[in-house]
Amino acid sequence: MTWGTLAAAAALTASLAAPANALPAPVWMCHDSCGPTTATYPASHDQVPLDTTDVTGGPAGTAAPQVDCFYVYPTVDNLPNLVPVPTDEEFAQSIAQVGMLAPRCRIFAPTYRQRTLPELALSLITKIPPDYSTGIGDVEQAFQYYWDHDNTDPTTGRRRGVVLLGHSQGAAVLAALIRHNFDNNADMRKYLVSAILLGGHIVVPTGRPDGGGSDPAATFQHVPACRHATDTGCVVAYSSYKPGGQVPSSDADLVRVVDDPRHQVLCVNPAALLEGTDEAPLDTILYTRKLVGGNDFNPYGRISSLGQSLTVPNYPTGFARYHGTLTGRCKQTLDGRSTVSWLDVTGGDNLVGLPQPNFYGLHAVDFNLTAGDLKELIGRQAAAWSAGT
Repeated sequence: MTWGTLAAAAALTASLAAPANALPAPVWMCHDSCGPTTATYPASHDQVPLDTTDVTGGPAGTAAPQVDCFYVYPTVDNLPNLVPVPTDEEFAQSIAQVGMLAPRCRIFAPTYRQRTLPELALSLITKIPPDYSTGIGDVEQAFQYYWDHDNTDPTTGRRRGVVLLGHSQGAAVLAALIRHNFDNNADMRKYLVSAILLGGHIVVPTGRPDGGGSDPAATFQHVPACRHATDTGCVVAYSSYKPGGQVPSSDADLVRVVDDPRHQVLCVNPAALLEGTDEAPLDTILYTRKLVGGNDFNPYGRISSLGQSLTVPNYPTGFARYHGTLTGRCKQTLDGRSTVSWLDVTGGDNLVGLPQPNFYGLHAVDFNLTAGDLKELIGRQAAAWSAGT
């Protein structure tokens, strides 16, 4: 059992009730305070730009009505954040994944007591799924605070649409929140612009990604996959691999459902939604050394280089955009006893490394690979949501 299965199992079985040691109040990393043009690290107070160097000269995105983005970061902590307080490492990972979205939406990102990297490593050894219930409780509490105090627009008095974004452990935590708050609540689903859950093992019936209906093996019952660029109330999910014409390795549980051909891991390519085709050039936006405090000795700066082969660009801006350098296509196959579904990435060897079918794939840069596409997709979905309200 590896990262994907652990995340899925924990998200499906963890309690949705607030933990016994619930926080007295949410602790925010971003509370409509990250962007739109700069961000400030919580511990060091370093201020960094959120602008982008367009390396390849891709097309400009469309304007969009403002919506809210509620984001939950992936596994970052090496030690339990018991207090908790936002750390520069958590902030660096968060701003590297969603900082480029700041012009599109107000960003709300809670700090939560997540399972640490060593704890997840121990889970791999013991085969016991980690208990995410404390983190789920923290995020549920923060979302409820946001919903009660921040979601209503002070100018119009109307509720705003919200995009839910999470990666890896953050995607698993948000999947639990969606099941609890949206999946069986049609009134709440009216305000869900979309959910972008990357690297989180979202399971759907094979060939029918429109929700489970009454299927206990499906992650959601009434929140479907996004099929068009203007769909709302839907999910975008994938785990990215660059296997070079092969199938991701047998331990790549992020993209596998074993012994159950009736179900698959959801793969929705946001670039393909925008282009209306199966395979599409990706609008990749990578974080720069400037954004994460990198240098020649350690280009990754405050972000862990674990499992990465990324060439971190060195520009004075916060991000660097590479439109069309990489191409992506959702692929699905049967591999022994597994149904395998993944975002197959080609090109960009100089940016993200050579092809390899290892279990981790391009997990660390799932968000950045399609960040420009996600930014454009959120804009179109927000416009469609606003037109329908």
